[in-house]
Amino acid sequence: MTRVRTLGSFVLHMLLAVSVLSLTGCEAFKAMAYYSSPKSEKMPAEFSRLAGKDTVVYVWAPMETLWDYPKFRLDVASYVSAYIRANVDDVHVVDPLQVESWIEKSSRSDRDPVEVGRAFGARMVVHVSVFNFSTRDPGMAHFYRGRMNGAVAVYDMTLPDQEPDRFALKDVAVVVPEEGAVGFNNASPEQVRQATYEAFTVAVGRKFHDWERMLD
Repeated sequence: MTRVRTLGSFVLHMLLAVSVLSLTGCEAFKAMAYYSSPKSEKMPAEFSRLAGKDTVVYVWAPMETLWDYPKFRLDVASYVSAYIRANVDDVHVVDPLQVESWIEKSSRSDRDPVEVGRAFGARMVVHVSVFNFSTRDPGMAHFYRGRMNGAVAVYDMTLPDQEPDRFALKDVAVVVPEEGAVGFNNASPEQVRQATYEAFTVAVGRKFHDWERMLD
């Protein structure tokens, strides 16, 4: 039985070798490269200077979103803050509940990010502006599909005697489930909203640490 398995393995390897050798020139190298290439690649952080810094996550959202979801700003800030704490070394993120309480007391929802950061003695402010959020799939009202997009910027306030530097990062847009897939038809609105928050959070949070992207 062992001999049969060994012979079978030998024949399989020979067939693979013949298949590769039957290709000519670049095709052979492409085939070998495919089987030996890594299945993931390391993606560098867009902004890698949060480590060791007191950081505020400040979320802005349009009034129509806040009317429908009064805790939207706090929810998104909580998700992003928790992600950054878990994935960035030695960072201290101010409690989002304290930030939200300060914003509500100020009677304005569009505070200047630098002003928010200074109120908490922060050295970095991660400013997330959410432009659109929905849980219904356009044209297919019986299906749920989460959509969320926005902009991300970081205000570096490490030099107290200078005007903070603003770093605009790449915009973020997520669709849950992805385009082409059938939308949710047996999930609650709360589940769809949570799944969308989580996808958006990962897209934002990965901007601040190295991560592995799976290759097709």
